[in-house]
Amino acid sequence: MIGVLGISHKTAPLEIREMFAFQNYQIQPFAEELQKQANFSDIVLLSTCNRTEIYFSQSIHDSSTALVLVYNCLMAYKKIDFDAQHYFYTYVDEAAASHLFSVCAGIDSMVIGEDQIIGQVKQAYVYCAELALTDAVLMRLFQKSFEAGKRVRSQTSITYGATSVSFVAVDMCLQNIHSPADTTVMLIGTGETGRLALQGFYKKGVRNFIVSNRTPENAQNIVHAYNARFVDFIDFVQHIPTADIVLFAVSTEEYILTYTQLLAIMKDEKSVIFVDLGVPRTIEALISSIQGVRLISVDDLQKIIDKNKEKREACVEQGMLIIQDVVNDFMEWLSFRNLQPAIRAINFHLQKIFRDEYRLFSQQNTEHDCTCINEFSTQLTRKYSQILIKNLKEITDNGRKEQYLKLINNLFRIEK
Repeated sequence: MIGVLGISHKTAPLEIREMFAFQNYQIQPFAEELQKQANFSDIVLLSTCNRTEIYFSQSIHDSSTALVLVYNCLMAYKKIDFDAQHYFYTYVDEAAASHLFSVCAGIDSMVIGEDQIIGQVKQAYVYCAELALTDAVLMRLFQKSFEAGKRVRSQTSITYGATSVSFVAVDMCLQNIHSPADTTVMLIGTGETGRLALQGFYKKGVRNFIVSNRTPENAQNIVHAYNARFVDFIDFVQHIPTADIVLFAVSTEEYILTYTQLLAIMKDEKSVIFVDLGVPRTIEALISSIQGVRLISVDDLQKIIDKNKEKREACVEQGMLIIQDVVNDFMEWLSFRNLQPAIRAINFHLQKIFRDEYRLFSQQNTEHDCTCINEFSTQLTRKYSQILIKNLKEITDNGRKEQYLKLINNLFRIEK
């Protein structure tokens, strides 16, 4: 079975979501812990500013047990000691596939139709695949999710007027600024989210940029593209007073800007807008109490996003029809895959019977007779195999009817 355990902007506030956020280096240890506790570790772990989702494939436990094991492992790994089940959603098999495809299509995003999520899903899948955490089922599942995402975007108008969280943040920052050309924007973090934000500010007329990144080499392209001034990551706090807007688009487990740090450098007459797109948060929320400081978090952007939501919701129904088509295709493949052990067993037993009987026959008859019976038996075996497999598919509805599948597997002594 395949399943997903997730938490998102739809089910939990930021202060809860950030507790379950993952950095890439944490995925391998989590998978190892899952292997110890649940005896499976085929997973793809997706962690963005709006969601943490664990997709898994296993055939050891029933679906309910598997979901409980994943949840318990997550709680133990994150050292969470309160009951958080009501913040999580779970899906299995067809519903899990449908959910993932909706995520990839941008239908489940905070900003319906946004493009950034499909890249994030691809990165999550590739990273887990490189760690050898994905089996053939997850590989097929995620390949079909990318297909679904592309089809929904190309066959509907869901992306019309759509934007990313980064662009929404840009609009929110500039709504009361009359002269973007005289505004200085400071960007902390030059990943995809940061790049999109800088692109948005530039399109709105901002021309003065300060950029800081943990790895200077990774910031060079964006520095040259926007004629930005680069400052060392270790010193970026000292340069905050020179900016009007400071946008944080980094991934970290601790605050990189605290109330104490900012209080020490802020001037009374200076007004600065801070945008924290990190989950977990990278700016201490207490800074909003400092005079002249305005702090915008991911959840603050939800209000603006909701206003634009209705324009694209009309495309969601059309998109879900496309998704259902891809889901049906995936489930057809998955169900038929469940039949493979039985099909192999049928062929094996028929061929074994033929070989055993032919061995006895060949010892007692001429070479010509053996050749004739070999050709006849091969054709007979193939015909019987085709009839049995055809009936097997019909009885089990191509592997969908598990009760019959279990009976047939028991008949041929097939173990999971």
